[in-house]
Amino acid sequence: MRSLILFLTLLLWTPVAAAVQCPIPNCPPDQLCFCPPPPPHFMVLENKGGEKLKARIDTYMQRVRGNLKLTAMFQFQEKFGPKAEPANKPEDQIPDWTVLAFEATEKNGAVALVVKVGQRAPVRSVKRAELATLSVEIPAGIDALGQGRLLDGLTNDIMKVILKRRFAAFGTRMAYVDKQGPGRSVIRLLTVDAGNAEIASDKGILAGFATSMNRGPVWSPDRRNILFTSNIRNNQDLYIVPTDLSREPHRISAMPGMNHSPTFTPDGLRIALTMDHAGSPDLFVLKTDFVTTRKWRIEKQLTTHHDIDTSAAFSPDGRRVAFVSARNGRAQIYIMNADGTEQKLLLSTPNRTFTPRWCKSDEREYLAFTQLVGNESVIYVYNVASSQGWQVTPDGAGDAENPTWSPHCNLIAYQSNGSASTPAGIYISPLVGGAAALLFKGTASMPAWEPPTP
Repeated sequence: MRSLILFLTLLLWTPVAAAVQCPIPNCPPDQLCFCPPPPPHFMVLENKGGEKLKARIDTYMQRVRGNLKLTAMFQFQEKFGPKAEPANKPEDQIPDWTVLAFEATEKNGAVALVVKVGQRAPVRSVKRAELATLSVEIPAGIDALGQGRLLDGLTNDIMKVILKRRFAAFGTRMAYVDKQGPGRSVIRLLTVDAGNAEIASDKGILAGFATSMNRGPVWSPDRRNILFTSNIRNNQDLYIVPTDLSREPHRISAMPGMNHSPTFTPDGLRIALTMDHAGSPDLFVLKTDFVTTRKWRIEKQLTTHHDIDTSAAFSPDGRRVAFVSARNGRAQIYIMNADGTEQKLLLSTPNRTFTPRWCKSDEREYLAFTQLVGNESVIYVYNVASSQGWQVTPDGAGDAENPTWSPHCNLIAYQSNGSASTPAGIYISPLVGGAAALLFKGTASMPAWEPPTP
């Protein structure tokens, strides 16, 4: 009898399939493997307010929904409706379902907004379980800008619950280049939020010279200054401007020839940049001077190769530098120590790779970069711990370049020249890739996302 029961058990047992890991674990070293697309993450927003507050809650929901749309992570649904999933389906192939239930109370014109975050649980069921309850006080008489900032913070808190890690993208600022015409572009600042989504790129606050070619904005780690290159004095010089625009930009590097592609050290005390006054373009380190408006002095030359070395990016701990070099015949990403020693190829690909951007948050550490595949440029992410990479930009998207990380490495913004079905501008994609949302449209390029609060 026991043998019969065992036989029937084996006959009826359905094996559980192995989960699909990404990056792909058997991807050969020094290769950029494509990951299988993740299942959709369905999002439902519910208005649970009474008749008196229902219309006001709808306004709040619109802002939160617009912010969530910018992450390109969710497919919005009207009702919570997951289906039961079989036991043999890998968990990472089962769609997530998240519900945001909005409620509110009002007293003397002030609104206490409460959002209950729920999710499908258990993972294969049709049931929902509450994950967290979040709240925000919206004072009476607050203007639209202040209300938007409160709802941006609420959206950040919602994303922290969903992702189970730090998140601080909405309400932060982005610097970018806005082309004005032939030989003329300016640096602008604009806040990342649903209120500014898909607007024309010339709406941002002017931060650079209005009558020159200005390019390549870079934030200081403390978010108080922006570096950029300008040709206003008929040379490609490096300038710095306070982010509160309390004083005019002033020149800090003006060697003959190129002074461009700057980056701060994580402590903000030095700058690495590309200069070619000594012959070929090489990487140099400048000693900072925030007290006066004098030019900053050269402290060290990091590279001396006869081919182009450019686009330095310091690792989050300040010990290493990623950079681009054409020393093997095509542009590739290299790594060296912060003092210029032990220069070695990071990743060998048959294509040109450039514009590395480093990011670390908690245990996660990545490099985003641009790769030219055929005649199309795409954005890739390289996992520093696993030495594997994957494409972020969706298939069929227009050329994409110049990636920049949101605070805490959750989202990647980049410029795109658009396609037959998408406009040109700055887009946002999630870390897993495969989807994109338009942030600023028009001639915006070279985005630089504000770093997280120190």
